[in-house]
Amino acid sequence: MKIKISKFLSSDALSLKVKENLIVDDKEFLSNTNLDGNIQLTGEIFKSGEDLYFTGTVKYTFKDKCARCLKEFENTAENKFQAIIVPKEDEESDEMQFVLKDGTVIMDEGIKQLIYLSMPMKSLCSKDCKGICPNCGVNLNNESCQCENHLTDPRFDKLKNLLKN
Repeated sequence: MKIKISKFLSSDALSLKVKENLIVDDKEFLSNTNLDGNIQLTGEIFKSGEDLYFTGTVKYTFKDKCARCLKEFENTAENKFQAIIVPKEDEESDEMQFVLKDGTVIMDEGIKQLIYLSMPMKSLCSKDCKGICPNCGVNLNNESCQCENHLTDPRFDKLKNLLKN
C-alpha cells in the first residue's frame, strides 16, 4: 500500500486528492480479518509548513457472523481517520503515522492497524435480526418456533409463588 507523491512534494500545491483501491496480499492479515482483499482509500494530503498530513476514509468489506443468528454475511465498514506523514516513524507518538520514503507514502502498517481497531466486536446481519430460539435453536428470522412462550429463568421460579398469595 504505497502512494507516490514526489510530484506533489516538488509543486506549489497545498493539497493532493487521493482515491486509491488498495489490494492487500498479506495472507495472515486477510485470514485474521476475513477481508476480501480490496480496500478503498479516499482522502487528501495537506502541506502545512514542513509537515504533511493525511485526512481520509478507508472502506472495506469482510465476512462476518451475526451475533444473534450465527448466519454468515458480508459486512462493510467505513472509517474516517487522520495521520501525519513523517520521514521516520516515531514509536512513542500517539498519532497515526505514515512513513514517507523516496517520495512514496508507505501506508501498510497504519492501514492494517486502523482496520484491526475498527472491526466491530459484534455484528448483526440486519438491525431487526430476531436471532435463534434459546430453547430449540430455530432461526427465528426464517421460521417461528413451537416452544412455550412462557419460558422463564428457573432461578426466578420461586418468585412466582409470591404472586399467588
